[in-house]
Amino acid sequence: MADNYDDYSKEQLLHLLRERDRRPNFGLVWERDEIDHDLSVNNDFVALDWDAALSCGDGPQSNLIIEGDNFDALRTLRMTHAGRVKCIYIDPPYNTGKRDFIYNDSFIDKEDSYRHSKWLEFMYRRLELAKELLTEDGVIFVSIDDNEMFHLGVLMEQVFGLGNRVGVMVWNNVTDNNPTRIAVEHEYIVCYSVNIDSCESLRELRRLQTLRRWSHE
Repeated sequence: MADNYDDYSKEQLLHLLRERDRRPNFGLVWERDEIDHDLSVNNDFVALDWDAALSCGDGPQSNLIIEGDNFDALRTLRMTHAGRVKCIYIDPPYNTGKRDFIYNDSFIDKEDSYRHSKWLEFMYRRLELAKELLTEDGVIFVSIDDNEMFHLGVLMEQVFGLGNRVGVMVWNNVTDNNPTRIAVEHEYIVCYSVNIDSCESLRELRRLQTLRRWSHE
């Protein structure tokens, strides 16, 4: 049912107009005020503990494996690697509704009316941090399927900009994720750049695509 604006006070109407003016003309909007705050997002200081038993040599090592909350890992890397990473690949939860996604220590299922909004909030915070890690010509690849593909595309444009979309690749698989309707035997890899005009990594991507094509011929 539409609001009856005749019952609103002048102050309430002004508040609505100001809120409307602040909204982007085009973009993705989700219920950020209605969902619980992402408890992983906090101002606690995060530091890494070195596990000598799992390390090769005395260090410093040139490669790292970080085990822990991904938001904490991204914040830690931002302190040491901001603007220094050429390529990021992430395989986030697909939010299928089959309890494959945890938000605030609870599994999210199809019965959660804010399922997509919680996923978007989860992703938005982490994509912002990932962008800070990338070099000017860096690229990010995100695996996804049909459950959140369209939401992710708009979210990536919001974080990285429409003009920095490199492309969307179709990844064929043999698993039919949708057996009762149209068969879905593919997933996607969405690729964006910080600045596509200076993206030298694209030449390497094209070379890899050519090699992959040759390997299938």
